[in-house]
Amino acid sequence: MVTNEQFVNLADLKGCKVLVTGADGFIPSFVCDRLVELGANVTALVRRNSSNVIKSIPHLVDKIKIRWGDITDLSLLISETKDTEIIYHLGAQSHVQYSLHNPVETYQTNTIGTMNVLEAARINDVKRIVHAGSAEVYGKPETVPIEENHPLEPRSPYAAGKVASDRLMFAYYCSYGLPVVMSRFFGIYGPRQSIEKAIPKFILQIHNNKVPCVYGDGKQSRDYMFVTDAADAYTRLGLADNVVGQAMNIGTGIETDIATLARLIIKIMGAKMEPNFTGKISPGEAGRLVCNPSKGMKILDWKPTVSLEDGLKSTIDYYLKNAHLYNYSKFTI
Repeated sequence: MVTNEQFVNLADLKGCKVLVTGADGFIPSFVCDRLVELGANVTALVRRNSSNVIKSIPHLVDKIKIRWGDITDLSLLISETKDTEIIYHLGAQSHVQYSLHNPVETYQTNTIGTMNVLEAARINDVKRIVHAGSAEVYGKPETVPIEENHPLEPRSPYAAGKVASDRLMFAYYCSYGLPVVMSRFFGIYGPRQSIEKAIPKFILQIHNNKVPCVYGDGKQSRDYMFVTDAADAYTRLGLADNVVGQAMNIGTGIETDIATLARLIIKIMGAKMEPNFTGKISPGEAGRLVCNPSKGMKILDWKPTVSLEDGLKSTIDYYLKNAHLYNYSKFTI
């Protein structure tokens, strides 16, 4: 482990045995990319699907160990973590809107799954467990930018499950001395993201000559961070000193409202249109989620390197090159 809070030696990951849960998802796939780049020995826990298709990490199948399984399976987790040094726990049902229609499934996956990860880590004396938390835990913030000591006031079943997971992590730290880190990430976007999320949805709507549809009046705002920056921060959380038992906001600190975001995507894509505003905000959605990232930047020796415009250009390029895989159509979550 590193000894200086201002410096994280990423070379310490070389040969390190790590487990990434939910590894075939959007964000964890980039965490796997970064860990492989740094020479870690990666086991990727992937939830089995009917076709046994590796969706987001097929380019890594010869560089990592793929383990089909589910975080709701405690016996599997105990078996897979016997020699693990770091767990990057990103496996989750990650969609707020889906949780509104499927709250029980969301709780079972996110909260019971996190309990199982913690139990396996406790039994096998894992050296570090990094939990992928969310800014949604803060709900409708009382103050912006949001600091780590802001009250946790979840407004959706997804957010409530994330709060429960966050507090379970802290409870295992207090009760058993388990070396956990509770991350709270803001507004991650980029290639491979699910198309019901705002940015890929806007891109595909515009690509199909449809006016992008913005929920509400467009004044709700977020702190957008490109996925490679987020993946780099995640890897550092597995090494840094002075983070165990703590919550850590990770973001850019830059606020962008949804209307501005939609218009920027339209501009980059060279379209001639204006967004359509529904006037009605989605249930459970917070108005402003923007963080104060200073604590994480200092302790992790980290800062985002990709601007919003450059990140959007890369994301647009990805979806246009893969448009045959992401044909936009109306669907219900």
